[in-house]
Amino acid sequence: MTNLKRWCVALVLCAGMHAARADVLIGTNGERFVGTLISESGDNVVFESELGGRISFPRARVREIERTTAPGEARHAQPLPAAALPTSPPANASWVPPGAGTDGYDWIELSSGEWLKGWLRYIQDRDIQFESDKLEELDFEWKDIRQIYTGQPMFAKFDGREQVYGTIVISNQTVYVHGADTVSRSRYDLTGITPGGKRERTFWSGKASVGLNFQSGNTRQAGLSISAELARRTPNTEFLVDYLASYSEVNGVENANNQRVTSVFDLLLSRKVFLRPIQFEYYRDPLANISSRTTAGFGAGYYFFNRDRLKWLVAGGPGYQHTRFATVPAGENDDVSTLAGVLQTSFKGDITSRLKFLQTFNVILTDEQSGRYSHHSVSTLEFEIKHHLDLNVSFVWDYLQNPQPESDGSVPLRSDTRLTVGLGVKF
Repeated sequence: MTNLKRWCVALVLCAGMHAARADVLIGTNGERFVGTLISESGDNVVFESELGGRISFPRARVREIERTTAPGEARHAQPLPAAALPTSPPANASWVPPGAGTDGYDWIELSSGEWLKGWLRYIQDRDIQFESDKLEELDFEWKDIRQIYTGQPMFAKFDGREQVYGTIVISNQTVYVHGADTVSRSRYDLTGITPGGKRERTFWSGKASVGLNFQSGNTRQAGLSISAELARRTPNTEFLVDYLASYSEVNGVENANNQRVTSVFDLLLSRKVFLRPIQFEYYRDPLANISSRTTAGFGAGYYFFNRDRLKWLVAGGPGYQHTRFATVPAGENDDVSTLAGVLQTSFKGDITSRLKFLQTFNVILTDEQSGRYSHHSVSTLEFEIKHHLDLNVSFVWDYLQNPQPESDGSVPLRSDTRLTVGLGVKF
């Protein structure tokens, strides 16, 4: 055997030995973490989890530590007949927490073999939000999930079918719903799951970001930017409200002061097609001579890509716009109304597991007096610092082709651009 072959064999054996070696920590709440035991003492255990990174556990919250279990050795549950949906894990499954499916909590098993206990907030298309008892709110993709057991009945929606209600088990690529009737479908046909009952708050999620900038010296500058998103998701609907505001001044003189609220309600017909019965926008920017501008309409949309790490949709439809100007030349009307055409494209792509790029581009077409053409574009790089904390860098570009002259005859600039840096919190 040549030296090269000996080195290759040695590397393969070392890699195999390393892959087979993984520590397992099981908490007193039943959650299971796979990774590396860093240190332990009488009061504290430090564990490097594949999911949560380095975590410190009080010794009293650790039930067991296994030092030789490899996540690759776990066996998968065997397929179950549709007529016999399990309300608890099958006996021949891989290691499963004793309370899964029976203790009132929701449980998920990750592809790493780790088990989390808590509350399933929603599954929509291929996005999953889960609030862990230990790690708090987490976002996953389908490829990260091996099994799910719900502790309470939930609504499940499958592609091309009405939603069903019951306790849910997802195992071996199959979704089992136990309610008035037993239903089993491929998990690839699943478009969404949302908690049922009276817990309305579980349908909602959101995030908010604040950015500040100050400068002193020959030029004194201060600025504030605020953005927020509120969302309500069910298996076949999505309601979104976005808020964006910016204020800044230079040497005590205001040079930016605008606010924008947009809202849409989408009814999902399939993974690709959706109706938009409601689309609404309110915009205010006195420095652009717009005291208020309201646009409302309806439309439809289509997903070109709807994958774990890549989403791109386009939507559009007719609308109606009313604008009130801050000032106008003598004898001119200070408000105008017109029919409008509304177009939107939205893109989201993961550059890395913690860095995302988001782009929205909204266009409104109106008559000449209302501006003829306007667009609102936001390009954002979002870096996840922790599970609930993000660093956001956004470039915002607002454009109006035909601004209305002010009372003194001056015409506002067509373009307004700004770069913002802020910290965002998810909730």
